[in-house]
Amino acid sequence: MKISPSAVIDHARSEQGRKQIRYAAVSVVFVPVGQILIQVLGAMVFDRDYTKASIVAAAILTVPNFFANKMWVWKDTSRDKLRTQVLVFWVAAMLGVAAATGLTYLVEQQFHNEGAVEALAVFCAQLVGFGIVWVGRYLILDRWLFKVTHHGEEPGDDELDMLHGDLPI
Repeated sequence: MKISPSAVIDHARSEQGRKQIRYAAVSVVFVPVGQILIQVLGAMVFDRDYTKASIVAAAILTVPNFFANKMWVWKDTSRDKLRTQVLVFWVAAMLGVAAATGLTYLVEQQFHNEGAVEALAVFCAQLVGFGIVWVGRYLILDRWLFKVTHHGEEPGDDELDMLHGDLPI
């Protein structure tokens, strides 16, 4: 299936397209900042303990990342949908930190005290851990669960109420 350039431009101009661009922009800011913070903390503060550095970096950056999403990505979201977005953000953030930190721990066991090789392996482990959760969130929650029903339509209020009732808030 070939997508025309005009279809891409039309999507980028739509409200959903602008929201996706804002979402990507927030990620483009926070992912590199987080990776730099992990490398600096791991090498200089925690004596090459990148697992600790991953947890501390997440503790430092998760709250500002939340507020950046609230301010730019969810700025036009209704109150009901905002509650869902907040819940999904926190679940994805915790799963991402857990996956990235778990992979970082495994990498540290394999490459401990190997200098640049360890730092590069930690970087890759972090990107894979957060990437798996980010792609899963986008594909499963954003594209499937919260956007499309069985017939390709927007979910109705009854379906959204049912989903909200199933989610612990």
